[in-house]
Amino acid sequence: MSESPASHVEAAGDRVVAAAPPARAGRRAVDLVKRGAPYLVAGAALGTILWQHPPGEIAREVGKGAALAVVPIPLAMVALTLFTVSAADWLVIRASTGPIPYLDVLRAKAGVTILNIVHYAAGQGGYGVWIARRTGVGVGLASGTTLYIVASELTAVCTLASGAIWLGDVESAGALRVIAPAVAGALLLLALTGPLEPFGKHRLTFLAPWRRVRPASMLAQTALRVAQISTSVVGAWWAARAFGMPVPLGVMFTYMPVVLVVASLPVNVAGFGAVQGAWLLLSPWATSGEQVLAFSLVFQLSVAVALVLRGLPFVRRLVREIERGRWPAADGTPGGR
Repeated sequence: MSESPASHVEAAGDRVVAAAPPARAGRRAVDLVKRGAPYLVAGAALGTILWQHPPGEIAREVGKGAALAVVPIPLAMVALTLFTVSAADWLVIRASTGPIPYLDVLRAKAGVTILNIVHYAAGQGGYGVWIARRTGVGVGLASGTTLYIVASELTAVCTLASGAIWLGDVESAGALRVIAPAVAGALLLLALTGPLEPFGKHRLTFLAPWRRVRPASMLAQTALRVAQISTSVVGAWWAARAFGMPVPLGVMFTYMPVVLVVASLPVNVAGFGAVQGAWLLLSPWATSGEQVLAFSLVFQLSVAVALVLRGLPFVRRLVREIERGRWPAADGTPGGR
């Protein structure tokens, strides 16, 4: 008996349905790899470092160093930098999305930076969500504003490192002597001239901050970020000396920006991973690599505690502002609920 056309259709359908689960399983596997990659890379980097520098030796160095003398320094450092970095962000946010009180930005910055303990990207992601909900702009503009802030921080870091290398004539700077000024110059030029958009009238929304932030505001917020990062560098230098590591201030201004950049990359989890390798750049000014890693452990944990203490009073209001929020109008301009 011959099969009907309908039976062929059903059979084909069965084959499609049978093939779907492996496809979905493949996508899930890819997603799992993407999510797990940062943990694998961070674990591999940290494992390699700990293989060369045994944890027992690091623990002994923690006991030898003046850990309690280090703890108050990050507390003061984190409290002071909140005011300058919030002012810098405020200049960008108000130019990109419209008027907003400085104190609102300060409270939000304090609250979301608790997420930086997990990862820098987590803090920036939370900040972008708050900007979108608090100002009522669309996701594109909020993402662009956050990206502008990230680029501005990188500009300030590279500018500071460039100044330390060339003015202080740090002999061990190596490739940083070229890389830092090149990155700083490129980002400053982009911020001053705006992006080259090959779309005519159809401009990309997330690039709007580069068009809206005036040169004067751009330079002012960059200067504020340089002041904020300088405070962090001086704090790290002071803490290192308190721990028993006589690192010259010029050296700290050269290498601490490298530590900050590496710490922001997705190769660290909860502040640990490849960043420990960046800290080891300070080994020539310590008794051993284990002493540097011991200091980095004490310093990072102290900063984490300081971020939590600074941000906790503002978390409830931050969450409330995100939950209530404002919805963008149909044309993407700020709206209300």
